[in-house]
Amino acid sequence: MAISRNSGDIPVFRSAFQSPDDENNRNLGIKPVVFDILGPDMETSVLPHSLKMVLHANPQSIGVTYGKIIERIQTRGGYVEQHWGEGARSLDFQMVTGGFMRLFSGLSNITGGGTDTKGNRRETIAYDKYLDMLALFNNNGSVYDTLGRIVFQGVIKVTYDGGIYLGWFDSFGVSETAEKPYMFELTAKYTVHEEVQRFRSAPYKSTTTPAKTKQQTPSASPQVSTADPVQTMASEGSDINDLSVRPTTRTPLGTDHPAFKDL
Repeated sequence: MAISRNSGDIPVFRSAFQSPDDENNRNLGIKPVVFDILGPDMETSVLPHSLKMVLHANPQSIGVTYGKIIERIQTRGGYVEQHWGEGARSLDFQMVTGGFMRLFSGLSNITGGGTDTKGNRRETIAYDKYLDMLALFNNNGSVYDTLGRIVFQGVIKVTYDGGIYLGWFDSFGVSETAEKPYMFELTAKYTVHEEVQRFRSAPYKSTTTPAKTKQQTPSASPQVSTADPVQTMASEGSDINDLSVRPTTRTPLGTDHPAFKDL
């Protein structure tokens, strides 16, 4: 937690992370965990960029559980299994709120109280960020209207250091211990519905000189190029730096497919 002064020469507390753009600021050298809410299409964000949530302090650990993706299809002749490799199944968060620090009074572990206690922990940035995380879990991607009715069910997007996960929270736990009286310890379990994988590569440019060939007489049949499209783009001077692949829902083969004709 940093202490700075504004134009009125009044000291203020600031969180370690101010916005999702902190990762792009090379002078800061930090990478926040960003939480966002997407619409039913799992593409469009329903939050303004400035309202995407960052924590007061990053989670202590994020455990990613992977499992085999196996799809079983029942046919008239038996079951057919399709193996798609491994995919992320869940995320396990271990977090702390950070110290409940107030200006002029220091750390506070009091929830109630008035002027005699010089404020309480509810008036701290760490407690505000804890309430934001609790609200994210309670709503779990749901968007409500002014009457409290669910307009549509969205999905929670978690982004950290290039990893992107889409899903929902399953559980959320809060503990306060005597060993750490000025903060909460938080745990959360998150089920991954979809993982977005990014593949990065260095710019590739062809350094070979094409061999000279004899001029051939044009033929009536069209010439089909067998060159690799990626290498063709690179030979023309294009740089391929970022390839993004989003796994899509695979449609199982139906029983009327030719592959199941003899089953």
